[in-house]
Order: sequence, then structure tokens, then C-alpha cells
Amino acid sequence: MLEGSKLHYVPKEFLGRTGYQIFVDRFCCEGGITEEKPGRTLKNWNDAMPNWWPDEDGEYRNQYFYGGNLYGIISKLDYFQKMGFDLLYLSPISDTHTSHHYDVGKQTEIDPWIGNWETFSELCEKAHQRDILICVDLVFNHMGINSKYFQEAIHNPNSEYHKWFEWDSVGNPIFWYGFRDMPQCNKLNPQYQKYAYDVSEKYLIMGADGIRLDLGENFPREFLQGLRTRVKNIWPQHLQERKCLLVSEMWDFATHKENPQIYGDQVDSVMNYPLSDAICRWVRYGNAEHLEYTLNELDKYPEEVQNVLWNFIDSHDTPRAVNMLAGKGMNENPFSGRIWDIEGPWRKRDYFNTYEFRKWEAENDCPDEKLSKKRLKLASLLQYFSKGIPIVYYGTEVGTTGNKDPFNRKPYVLKQNELYEHYKNLGKIRKENRDIFSQGNVIERAIRHNTLMMVRKTEGDSLILVMNRTENIQENPISQKNTEELKIVYQVGEGTREELKSYSAILYRTSN
Repeated sequence: MLEGSKLHYVPKEFLGRTGYQIFVDRFCCEGGITEEKPGRTLKNWNDAMPNWWPDEDGEYRNQYFYGGNLYGIISKLDYFQKMGFDLLYLSPISDTHTSHHYDVGKQTEIDPWIGNWETFSELCEKAHQRDILICVDLVFNHMGINSKYFQEAIHNPNSEYHKWFEWDSVGNPIFWYGFRDMPQCNKLNPQYQKYAYDVSEKYLIMGADGIRLDLGENFPREFLQGLRTRVKNIWPQHLQERKCLLVSEMWDFATHKENPQIYGDQVDSVMNYPLSDAICRWVRYGNAEHLEYTLNELDKYPEEVQNVLWNFIDSHDTPRAVNMLAGKGMNENPFSGRIWDIEGPWRKRDYFNTYEFRKWEAENDCPDEKLSKKRLKLASLLQYFSKGIPIVYYGTEVGTTGNKDPFNRKPYVLKQNELYEHYKNLGKIRKENRDIFSQGNVIERAIRHNTLMMVRKTEGDSLILVMNRTENIQENPISQKNTEELKIVYQVGEGTREELKSYSAILYRTSN
């Protein structure tokens, strides 16, 4: 912890939970579309192949929709309970021109194809009745080019909204990462900050329990400090027991950032992409040093933050888990980016060949099914075992395939296959061993090229995880330990106290 810092209270309501990320337009449609919106195309839910090609003018606009909505999410609350998901993280739902909804305009308005505030509150209320928390994805780094705020700013330099955006030295708007449909916002402007804080308060008052900040790693300290102060102190008296969790999107280690954000005055947690990369690389390639290094770096986070880290395998910004674990084109070398950094062959000095890249993605959409399932069972068990909150990207629990956007955003189709049963069992394990998964520390780990052993404990019992990531029989790492009272909590594949067979793992519980 930084010298002189004081970690603020992290809501205990989030400890030990298991999350599920929903890309709202692609998850479930209940009730159909109630009104037409110009420029949108509605695809058949069973036509899973995305429109990956450009429009006639060569632009990629993402204006085709599948119609997923809030009523669809409400209809699946039984499913979430059955699978052990007690935290839902929703992609943006405000009214925008694209299906991904990250090109935001006025975030206090919900897309009518998705629902309205009444439906959102109904979702939150019914989820809370089942002890399921709701987190929303809010976008304050940039807006959409069609936003009324940006349109007024660019046409009227004297407008108050002109100061809401960033401009270069000759007066041109600065676009986030060069995407010319997303002008970047001035997060130090007091009026813009008030707008962002008002939006956040609106979602929380209407029932949300937490906020994920899109591109939060880019936010200045002053913005986050003001947001934290606002959202931690907004509740009317009868809602005082509810606490908000603030999570920042972050792609590298927080401790490697100039502004780490995790030391008490800004956010409660970050998205743990480094762990995703390390888990996938160990399960697929046996890169033990990389996994050990990653875990050592995460150990430097404050313990309160470690307990609520958002631990992903995949998300809407990476290839699907099965593709990373068994598909073509992944990046094996940890010194040249993450495993999902696969665009290299199509990136030229001053040009990126989007069409050829997406064509390759479409042609390599489905990895070896048998091998990918074996590896995903190991990766997900390690994800669920790790300190923090495992977040499952919708469809990963049934083996949905796809490389990067748009192939990782297919409409959800339930398949009650072996992965479905595996994830259902993982959810049950998290519930039954919540005492350790909520705050238990990792007190021992032995990571090798082929095998792994980790121990988490509380003052009472311990959980011990052993794995064999190879197709060959390996010695069980626990065989040399003197522990006698070992209860098998869960098992993947075949194994004994002495040896682990192909792609197998055993989770034990023992009394201290």
C-alpha cells in the first residue's frame, strides 16, 4: 500500500460472489421489439454469424441488432440461480446508434429496444429478491459522434458543451484511439464531471449495486475521487445498508500505473486481465513463470482489493475462452503482448486491414471442440479458485466460440452440455465453500510446467487445488504432503492421491 494511504471500506456484500457478464443485445429477447428505429437492422436470433463485412461505403457501423433486452434478463433469473451466478454485470444500455452501446450520448435514457427505467428497476428488484446484485457499465471516457452534446459542441464553439470534449491545437476533436465515431471527453471539466456523477447516481437510485467504468484506467484522480465521494454518500436513509462497488477497466497491473487507483480514494476494484492472460497461457502452453510472476504482482494489491478483483477468462474485448485455449493464431510469447493480441499479421505501418483480419477470424471461428473443453474446465476451475470474483462472459459456460469483435458477441443459445454441467458444479462449489472463497488467503502455491498446486485457507479450513494440464499422467503434487484428512470437493477427469491423469484436476478441503 502506498505510504500514507488509507483504504476505504469495500462493500462486504460482494465478497465470495460469482459474476456473469451480459452483452445485453445478444443475451435474450423477451417480448419482441416494440418500435422501429431508423438505420437499424434486426437479425434472426438463429443467424449466429455476425455481419463482419463493411457497409457499402467501406465503414463498419455495428448497426445490426438481435434484440436482447431487460425482460430477457429477467426471464433468466432462475438460470442464474441454478448456475450460481449472484452478480450480473450488464453492458451499456443507454440509447445509442450501435448494438454495443459504447458510443454513448445521453446516458440517462435507456434504449427503447432494451427497456426503460421501470423495467430496469424491476430487474434490480427481482434480482435482489434472489440475492443477485446488478452492476452496470458506464462510459465517461468518450461519447458517440451523434451525441447531441458533441453535435452542439462542434457546431457552436461558444457552447458550454464545447468544454466537455478534448480538442487538438488547431481545434479538431480528439478521438479515442483514433475511432472517429467516439470523441474523447474532458474529464477535468467540472460541468462534465457533474453530468457523469448525475448519471451514476441515477443508475444507483434506480436499483444498481455497482458501476464498472469503461476505460477507467484513463481517468484522472480528481474525476474518480469526486465520483467516489458522490456514489458512496447518495443513499436515502432507508437505503443506507446498500453500498456501491466501483470497478475500473484496467488492462495491465494497477501497481504498474502512474495512478494505480486502488489505494482507497478512487475505486474498489479493477478488471483482472493479467490473470486471464496468465491462466490461459499456463493451461495452453505451460508458461509457469508467467503465471507465477502475475500472481506475485497481484499479491501487491491491498488485500481488500484482491478479495473483489473481477477475474475474467474472456470478455467482449477478447477472443472467446475456447479460442484462446485451443484456437489458431494466439500469441504464445508473453514478452510480445497478451495471448489475445492476434492482429499483428494484418497491422501495417500506417494501415490495418480490417477486412482480411475479420475474414480470417470468420474462417477460424471454431477451435478443436474436444481439446478446448478439456482446457476450459481447467482454466475455469483455476479462475473460480483465485482470489476475487470470477466473472463468466455470457455463453462461455456452454462453449460459445469466436475470435475478437464481432465474433465474440454472438446471440446466446443455451446448450446443456458437459461444460454447462461443469459450470453449474463450479457455482455450487463457490456457494458451499464461500467462507474460504470470500476472504481466504493463498498460503502456498507450486506452479510447474505441467502441474499446479495452490492452497487457500481461513482460520478454519483449507482448500487445495491440484491440476495436470497435459495429456500425460503426472504425479499429484499433493502426494508428498502429510495431510491425511482430505475431502474431495470436486474433480475434473481422473486422478488419485498419487497421480493425475490427462487434463485432470482435484479440489480438496481439509481442516487445519
